Amino acid sequence: MTFFKKGSNQDPEGVADSKRASTASTTAQGKRRVLVNIPLPPNQLDQYGEPLQSYVTNKIRTSKYTLLNFLPKNLFEQFRRVANIYFLFLIILQAIPSIGGGVSILVSASPLLTIISMTALKDAFEDWKRHMQDTTLNKSKTTRLTNWKNVNVPGDEAQMRIWHSVASYLGLRNNKVAENPTTDLPSLPSQSSFNPSLTSQQELLSKTGGARWTESRWQDVKVGDIIQLRNNDSVPADIIILSTSEPDGLCYVETKELDGETNLKVRHCVSATASTVTESECERATFYVQSEPPHPNLYSYTAVMHWFQKPEMTEDDHEIEPISINNALLRGCVVRNTEWIIGLVMFTGTDTKIMLNSGDTPSKRSRIEIETNFQVTMNFIILFILCFGSAIAGAIYYVQPISSADVFEFSENNAGGAVENGFLTFWTSLILFQNIVPISLYITIEMVKTVQAYFIHSDIDLYYPKLDYPCTPKTWNISDDLGQIEYIFSDKTGTLTQNVMEFKRCTINGVSYGQGETDATRGAKLAEPSSAITEDGFDLEAEKKLMLQEMSKIFENRYVSSNVTFIDSKLFQDLRSEGEQAKAIQDFFSALALCHTVLVERPDENNPFKIDYKAQSPDEAALVGCARDVGFVFLERFQDTLAIELLGERKEFTLLNVLEFNSTRKRMSVIIRPPEGGVILLCKGADSVIYARLEKGQQTKLKEDTLTDLEVFANEGLRTLCIAYRVIPDEEYALWSQKYAEAASSISDREEKIEQACEMIEHSLILMGGTAIEDRLQDGVPECIKTLSTAGIKIWVLTGDKIETAINIGFACNLLQKDMALIVVTASDKQSTANQLNDALEKFFGSDAKSSGLSNKHALVIDGETLKYALDDSLRGLLLDLGKRCNSVVCCRVSPLQKAKVVALVKEGLNVMTLSIGDGKFSFFCDDIRSKNIMIQEANVGIGIAGEEGRQATMAADYAFAQFRFLDKLLLVHGRWSYIRISEMISCFFYKNIVWTIAMFWYQCWAGFTAQYLYDYTYILLYNLVFTAVPVMFLGAFDQDVDAKTSLKNPQLYKRGILQQDFTKSKFWLYVLDAVYQSVVCFFIPWGLMLYGSSHANGLQNNGLTDLGTMVAGSVVATTNIYVGLNTMNWSWIAFVVIGLSILSFYVWVEFYSLWYIGFSRMDLILYTEIEFWFAVVLAVVLSILPRYSVKYIHKTYWPSDMDIVREQVYMRKKSKKGKVRTSFVEEVREEDKVPITSEIPDSADRSFRTLSYIASDAGQEVASFTDITITPSPSTTDVSLKPRSMAKLPKLTTLRKSRTDSIRSVEQLFHMGSGKRQSFTGYAFSGEDSSFEGFRRSVYRPINPGRSQLNMLHRSNTLTTSTPSEYSTNRLSILSTFSLNRSRTLPSRLLFSRWSPSPSRSPSPIKPNNGSSCSLVDDNSHVRRRRTASSEGEEMELTIISP
Repeated sequence: MTFFKKGSNQDPEGVADSKRASTASTTAQGKRRVLVNIPLPPNQLDQYGEPLQSYVTNKIRTSKYTLLNFLPKNLFEQFRRVANIYFLFLIILQAIPSIGGGVSILVSASPLLTIISMTALKDAFEDWKRHMQDTTLNKSKTTRLTNWKNVNVPGDEAQMRIWHSVASYLGLRNNKVAENPTTDLPSLPSQSSFNPSLTSQQELLSKTGGARWTESRWQDVKVGDIIQLRNNDSVPADIIILSTSEPDGLCYVETKELDGETNLKVRHCVSATASTVTESECERATFYVQSEPPHPNLYSYTAVMHWFQKPEMTEDDHEIEPISINNALLRGCVVRNTEWIIGLVMFTGTDTKIMLNSGDTPSKRSRIEIETNFQVTMNFIILFILCFGSAIAGAIYYVQPISSADVFEFSENNAGGAVENGFLTFWTSLILFQNIVPISLYITIEMVKTVQAYFIHSDIDLYYPKLDYPCTPKTWNISDDLGQIEYIFSDKTGTLTQNVMEFKRCTINGVSYGQGETDATRGAKLAEPSSAITEDGFDLEAEKKLMLQEMSKIFENRYVSSNVTFIDSKLFQDLRSEGEQAKAIQDFFSALALCHTVLVERPDENNPFKIDYKAQSPDEAALVGCARDVGFVFLERFQDTLAIELLGERKEFTLLNVLEFNSTRKRMSVIIRPPEGGVILLCKGADSVIYARLEKGQQTKLKEDTLTDLEVFANEGLRTLCIAYRVIPDEEYALWSQKYAEAASSISDREEKIEQACEMIEHSLILMGGTAIEDRLQDGVPECIKTLSTAGIKIWVLTGDKIETAINIGFACNLLQKDMALIVVTASDKQSTANQLNDALEKFFGSDAKSSGLSNKHALVIDGETLKYALDDSLRGLLLDLGKRCNSVVCCRVSPLQKAKVVALVKEGLNVMTLSIGDGKFSFFCDDIRSKNIMIQEANVGIGIAGEEGRQATMAADYAFAQFRFLDKLLLVHGRWSYIRISEMISCFFYKNIVWTIAMFWYQCWAGFTAQYLYDYTYILLYNLVFTAVPVMFLGAFDQDVDAKTSLKNPQLYKRGILQQDFTKSKFWLYVLDAVYQSVVCFFIPWGLMLYGSSHANGLQNNGLTDLGTMVAGSVVATTNIYVGLNTMNWSWIAFVVIGLSILSFYVWVEFYSLWYIGFSRMDLILYTEIEFWFAVVLAVVLSILPRYSVKYIHKTYWPSDMDIVREQVYMRKKSKKGKVRTSFVEEVREEDKVPITSEIPDSADRSFRTLSYIASDAGQEVASFTDITITPSPSTTDVSLKPRSMAKLPKLTTLRKSRTDSIRSVEQLFHMGSGKRQSFTGYAFSGEDSSFEGFRRSVYRPINPGRSQLNMLHRSNTLTTSTPSEYSTNRLSILSTFSLNRSRTLPSRLLFSRWSPSPSRSPSPIKPNNGSSCSLVDDNSHVRRRRTASSEGEEMELTIISP
């Protein structure tokens, strides 16, 4: 037996094409081959007989630093900041004697050293935690096969040889060993004489017999090792499953740490090695695996196992078996419900998929942090002006001396000339005025944002006790961005909805089943006038009891769950009739019980009839769960056998193949062999996909009726699927099975080849019916969206659902409202897309839009096919222009990549703050979680929903919480607070440094611009670190304008952040002017006092430089701290204490400093005992603060902002509770829903509002006055008078009636840009999804004469009915038509799962219309099932197909 071709100098697949060792990066360039008990060919061995190709170890390191590189690497990271480089440059300047003025280098470097040390300690602590996690993980235990030769990696001798070489090189050992490295190794044949026969194989196997399982550390696991895993063990590397403890070779794993999924996944061992169980069997197994290189796709893996059943088999006639992701376990998975697993290690360390996916989340910087660069730049410009001005002035003083300085200072020994003197003055002034750029700004911002992140994490209102999951900030430095969000992009499934699927409806053989309302129908009724909302007499609980009674008449369902979601007694009445419909029902639910990949779980050992299903998709679990509840129970999967119980009778089917679902196929199929024989293919998938594969020319009536029912289901907000089957002849299956096996065993392009093979068998299907599943809305979603919309935030929903489903869900969650005009854009080509977008812009936003009388609120609905063309570079502008003018946008049938492109389009095209929120959950409609997370990472802020089934999105998100309803408080409270706090803190930071610095500049006018220090150097060092640090930090961390409750009641306050009114360039310059003024006051008042200084009784004087500097410094410290306090909106006792202690700290320091520093000797006696000193400080503070105080008073009194009005209302409300306001005013201010705030944000060119100010007079009376407040300076602002808004409270869903009138909205509000038609939208809409499918949809509807009676459909006593034609508007150009329940009986006359026939017979419908005018289907109780009234004559009707 040979494994490599004779005389070949290369490995068979060309893996190792060189003799040099390859690293992980080089192995990623080609395929990987792992051999088990097969010797490597000579061309893959080095001179010592060890493998040339090397693999990365399984030891990982996610920490950023080590002990050796921490200092240089951290310093490099910190000095990437321009500010740190600037201050380092200043320290170097100060070290120069002629410039630094003799200041100690240690003293001058202390501020920068403090900042760098604090940052380094923080980085070290964070990295230490990562290092500890890495160490714990690397030292985790696993079981590995030892005393066995792994030919893929060097042995222990190679490791010793390396150490011997190092020791010899260092002179620690004798070099004799190195001179003859092959002394103890057997000689190897040359490559030219190598004949790969059984000799080396037998020699390798002859050494076996001592292998045993040994406990090892994860970091010791190598490629090619065989490991054993026990139940609840974590997988240490990416492995291929060789065998399991289960007889059928199955095992169950949890991938929560890998992709966030908590549902168990089923994996299969490779059948060729299923019998490899003991150590000796592992030691004697002979095979090799040809694998693709490492890549990060978690859901794809391709490899082939080559194995040999008999010793005489050669390389040319060996057997192969394909390996896919279903035969592999990835690092990070956890084994569940499986006693043991034996696997072969394929990838280790950084080559594993979890490590390849663990790249850093894209680095994000907040908008304020970016805009702060402008202010820093302006400060540098101001600094340059001060230094350059001082240099010129110093040169002028040198040229034109006017004092004794000509003799004592400007002599030839001191300076070479005016130019040299000016040059030195420039650099000296740079040191003098360095504090104008705050050195502690960045570390303060980091500390403040850390505190804000802690507040968000600790908020009990953002905590979800069901999952024990709080709001988790993952990116701490963008909390202020939460207060500026203008666009929200949301997924639907698992984000707006619970991702808990409930089976609600089905259509079987053309008959619709299912009772009860959905969120969409309830949402549609919410848009009706409150007076029209009534209740009908339908009792769903009574219907449920009746259904269970009807079921018990047929059989006893021991497996029925306590939470039955599918309710319809008519189903069991038809099932009991033993007619064609009964057989169709049995076949339909049998298909649901067999066509899946779910796992059976029995949670209660004492109750064997309690069964739960675990599936990758909750849709699939809901389908199988409904089949269980109606008596078609999937019991277990045993090897290739599926056991189900059909109406109490157990049956077993042989599973032949599973054609798995993916987002490209949009369907999944199983091929089974029933106990009676034959081969059956069962298929379920999207309606467009299934209909395209139905048998041509057959079941025309059933296709029409099923499609109509699916449309109704979709209009009710349900997710629909079609179920079909095909009987496959044995000969056809045998040929196909061979081609499928070839495709599955392909090492390259396997997925494409498998798809081609599936297309060969999934055709000529026979339609059985369709299903409808509801994904319930999360609690509080409608209220949250309403609040966010009131705040001025525009919400775009990006979903994979159909248009009609998305529209109705939009109404249910308040995204769409009855006063909106819905603009529906669907096109099949680029030109049609351009025409529809242009028509929509002209019709609704053109010059004639206002005179047309159309609604001024719009919503855009666009499908994925149209979006594909609209995202083209030539049409992006049109889409963006239309989308920004609409209040809401719904994108339907969009792919995950399209979602990311839409986010990028708005973020980059409009330069606005965007937020994406999603759950990243696997569903039957999207299986690519990584691509779903692209949308989250693309936005400025990404929010991940931590669901019950998994937390995939939280891995890529900036913030994570459990419920969508938490978003309103996160944005409107924490986000708004963070934005206001950070904005004011940064402005005050620059302000206080400018006051401090400019005051020193004024002194230079009397110091001859010699760059002499006005302040003592300790004042300069402590000014930003002690004297003024805490108040501004307190403002940034704790300040708030109104409390959380008021913020949520007044969401319009959030618009200040959207308009970016709290952090502007104009505000910066106003603070600069204020600082310059205050510096003048704080310097010249003490300076004026010093001109007339007095002498102390003991002869000491208070008119020296030290005295002046102390008086000026004391005035500046007091002024800046009080100024910060004046800008603080929440004055608590802590604020008073912080500001008071900060001011006091300066005077305490002067006291202590004067006691031990000789230069300050008795300074406390000189200044503190003089009334002039305190008078000068108080006068300077009062005159400095007075203008700012006056402006704030006048502004808040006569031009109050929205925030001022709300704060005043809150104050008066609190005051009224104490009985200090008259009763009339109390009643007025207690109307909490009335908020005199601007209701909408106008276009970017017009952002001024007229607000209503409520001013309470001293007498307690209300004075209302309109005042124009220009929020953003604009030359073209207009005033809009706004009334106090009242936030509508939604009615309780339990009080909604179960019938409706013909329209819940005003007429002419749904506009189809493709057909140019418009209609009154009743909360239900029809639309298409594919242009090819549209033709079929049109063809199945029958002509109807609109002048005669229309088709009405009654969904039993609880469903919706259309009104008579007279109730419709006369301008209505298209109607929503419905169809009767008269169905063709198109399934085989014999039971599908009893006797299969390759050519099932067809029987006509047993119910025919009378004279073609009307027909009805009546149940046993003589209740009307459905009714159709139609005219024998008719004309073609304009349907609401949303396509051109």
